[in-house]
Amino acid sequence: MMKSMMAGFGIVMATSFAAQAADLGRPAPAAVDYVKVCDAYGEGFFYIPGSQTCLKIGGYVRAEYRAWKTDDLFGSVYGLSNGVKGPANNTFTTRVRAQLTLDSRTNTEFGLLRSFTEAWYTVDSGSSSPSVDLWKAYIQLGGLTAGRAQSFFDFYTGDHYASVFETAHSDSQVNLLAYTFSFGNGVTASVSLEDSTTGNAARRMNGFGIYGGNKYPDLVGNVNITQAWGSAQLMGALHHDQPSYNNKSEWGYAVGGGVTVKLPMLGAGDSATLQAAYSKGAVSYATPDPLFGYDFLPKSISLVSPSMNQTVAWSVAAGMTHNWTSKWSSSATVSYLDHDGASSNFLGLGKFQLDYTQIDAGANLVYTPVEGLTIGAEVEYKTAKFSNGNIFLIPNKETDAVVGLLRVQRNF
Repeated sequence: MMKSMMAGFGIVMATSFAAQAADLGRPAPAAVDYVKVCDAYGEGFFYIPGSQTCLKIGGYVRAEYRAWKTDDLFGSVYGLSNGVKGPANNTFTTRVRAQLTLDSRTNTEFGLLRSFTEAWYTVDSGSSSPSVDLWKAYIQLGGLTAGRAQSFFDFYTGDHYASVFETAHSDSQVNLLAYTFSFGNGVTASVSLEDSTTGNAARRMNGFGIYGGNKYPDLVGNVNITQAWGSAQLMGALHHDQPSYNNKSEWGYAVGGGVTVKLPMLGAGDSATLQAAYSKGAVSYATPDPLFGYDFLPKSISLVSPSMNQTVAWSVAAGMTHNWTSKWSSSATVSYLDHDGASSNFLGLGKFQLDYTQIDAGANLVYTPVEGLTIGAEVEYKTAKFSNGNIFLIPNKETDAVVGLLRVQRNF
């Protein structure tokens, strides 16, 4: 019996040693490279495995349902011929949009290296396939910004959704090359070269197809202060107006300033903003959404005329956000635009000059039942009163439109 047990034990040990000897000839299994949280830049970042780069993936899914009321003049002037912006023929439209953002950051010997990408995938009423917009895509290293980003002229872009009608302020994504100087205590100054042909807010207001080639980028600058009380900014831009009918060009310009004040005495996250802008030959810096806009027109019917008249526009905008409770909030924005159109007789129909004032307003009530989900109802209104025009184009009258919408959005 004892001999049998000893023999069995010997067999087991021999088999074990043989297995271990065989394993010595095999490579060790690779260590599992787990994803690690990166807390250096806030919540949501993680280390890309095998690197010192932190990445954050975000975005949203949004559904909107819109009900319209417009008059005939508004539809004809604003180009409302489809369901995207609400035509005279459609009183109900929809929009579904998915946003995806990628934010990567790495500390280097030259400062923070960052790349940011934001893409939109949208399906509107009247379309069976999505449109794709590269909304932002830029690289930052220290104070340098290169790529497609928010114009450095922009400061206040409204408090409410502004899903259909934007209030009068500058709000444009453009291809740019910029540098920001930091002076400490929240004070910065930026200078930017911006491609006016790439702005989503139509940086080149092209009245009647008379805009010529793009010879120079817009030169934009700002001085900004951001502190615990809020923020403020002064900004300016030079914009080149090049006509297609001759080589005589002129420079347009825009200046503006705004201030945002936090209101913790009313509620956490509450704020109020006031902003004003003035432009000549650069309408989109005063408003991204004019009812009728152009930067300039030739002075007379002769297209060989060496001169032009530039449009003057100025705007004032104000807004506020208030959190009623942790789940309920409201935002409202209102603006006034004065558009003094350039006078011209180039159509051969007598003197043409389109002057008007425009009022935009929007307000909403937003419910957040759980973190990341918002359900909001909003009303947006636009009206314009024309004081000068041409009977063949815009008669002297008023026009307006109102849109009510319901938005359901899931952020991640």
